[in-house]
Amino acid sequence: MRARRQRGSINLWAVSILMMLLTLAGLVFLYTLRYGHLPMQDVWARWGKSANVISSELKNASGISAIPGSGDGLRPAATVNSGIRKCTIQGKVVFSDTACTDHNPSTKEIKLHDNQGFAPPKVNQSDKEGALQNDANERTNEQLLRLKALDKAIEKSTGN
Repeated sequence: MRARRQRGSINLWAVSILMMLLTLAGLVFLYTLRYGHLPMQDVWARWGKSANVISSELKNASGISAIPGSGDGLRPAATVNSGIRKCTIQGKVVFSDTACTDHNPSTKEIKLHDNQGFAPPKVNQSDKEGALQNDANERTNEQLLRLKALDKAIEKSTGN
């Protein structure tokens, strides 16, 4: 029997490769939905850390300073005490501790403030006391009603 080539239809190999690519795209999509990033980003981050360790070891061995930004005139990182800078770069307002330099005339120092984020509003002591008294009054009213209902139930059951 002689095998003939199909004409006018899709090749089985092309369909299998297309399905593999679609499956791979679906798996990558589901992975990013669950973890929020691609799996290769972890690998690249590990390789980057390894590269940083190796480069710092080489710098230590060669005697070159391993502190980044030590001689290039960059400011240290911003803290609550030091604050950050606000400036305009190419028409856009920028808040940065490194991009806003002293040479830019629009640079202003901004003080940072530590806060607690979203906090519930503070309640006055008089409001608290009033709320506690209202709760106590409601509880005593409920207890009196229950006692009255129990008394009525007892009277009906005993026949008095």
